[in-house]
Amino acid sequence: MTPLPRAHPPPPGALGEGDLARRVPVTGRDEIAALAHDFNRMATSLQRSEERQRRLTGDIAHELRTPLANLRGYVEALQDGYVEATPELLDSLHEEVMLQQRIVDDLQDLALADAGALTYHRTDTDLADLLETCRTAQLARAEHAGVTLALAYDRPDADADAPVLVHADPDRLRQVIGNLVGNAIRATSDGGTVTLALVPHGELAILYVRDTGHGIPPEHLPHLFDRFWRGDAARGRLTGGSGLGLSIVRQIVRDHGGTVDVESTVGEGTTFTIVLDRA
Repeated sequence: MTPLPRAHPPPPGALGEGDLARRVPVTGRDEIAALAHDFNRMATSLQRSEERQRRLTGDIAHELRTPLANLRGYVEALQDGYVEATPELLDSLHEEVMLQQRIVDDLQDLALADAGALTYHRTDTDLADLLETCRTAQLARAEHAGVTLALAYDRPDADADAPVLVHADPDRLRQVIGNLVGNAIRATSDGGTVTLALVPHGELAILYVRDTGHGIPPEHLPHLFDRFWRGDAARGRLTGGSGLGLSIVRQIVRDHGGTVDVESTVGEGTTFTIVLDRA
């Protein structure tokens, strides 16, 4: 009787010692072959996770290295008396420190989210009140940029006075909306408009953040929620973006059982759509 072909295991300890590229040769269709397939899928998953971790570490180092080197250079120049501690210079240094603090805070949020430990204090939250609060918080920034910040409610007459409630953490939702509105204002030229819209739809509540800005090229849209990804890296750093905000937006919305999507047309503007279950 001819013996069945068998999968050949890797050398002892190869995977355990970090050789995540190692795969088990698979032949036949018996239970051993099925086990080998499962082993290879596990190894592939581990390898991809390791690569993501390596890229993230490199991205963090890249994001922090240059601004910290600049800060060190200015501080040493101040210590040696080569530059004068003018109010303008101190304001610039303080702004750079705050940017680095935001990056660290965003990284902490993402680390907690990845571990399933991001804290939420959920309560029944009226989305109309929440959007009004977000608009008030962002109004000064919008006016400084020459951008109109508008609110729009699309409710049936029968529900005109009824609150649109979701069971959610209002602080985290304000963080989501604030991030999207801040991005929209930066993307919109003087004279443009950013609109916050709320549309109840049966058991769902739909939030829109629309802008009349420069839009996002189609090839960039699939990467928009990736960590540290920017379509225009120089502009992102210039305006204070950490490159992590949209990743946090997606994570918070997902943790609330919702979805976030984006549509954009170059030269016309961008719309982010958040869908949540109503309470």
